[in-house]
Amino acid sequence: MLIRMNHRIRQFLIVVAAVFAISGTAALTAEGDQPKVAVVVAGHAAEQPSVVARARDIAADRGAQLRVTHTSADELGATHLLAAQRYDEVLTIGVDRRIAIDPVTARFPDTRFTAVR
Repeated sequence: MLIRMNHRIRQFLIVVAAVFAISGTAALTAEGDQPKVAVVVAGHAAEQPSVVARARDIAADRGAQLRVTHTSADELGATHLLAAQRYDEVLTIGVDRRIAIDPVTARFPDTRFTAVR
């Protein structure tokens, strides 16, 4: 009886593992349909309400996450975090390329940074 129970438990675990594997593949496929996009506003641009409003509109149109930073450290932190979260494209407004983009692209070359004027 115990031997049959072990066989049934093993079959049950295999079925559960297969269901999780299939659902994980489906989630990756659904997530992979649209690129992950974010918008980062920094520097003097972050202090201008009209620029932030325009960035908010761009983010809403593209279904993107919006980050508004006020210091150089926050710029680097935001771009690094988005690249580490595997965002496909990060639209930047007022971001200092030397401080916040170049170091991140060296480590995460798959994330594309695009300056928006």
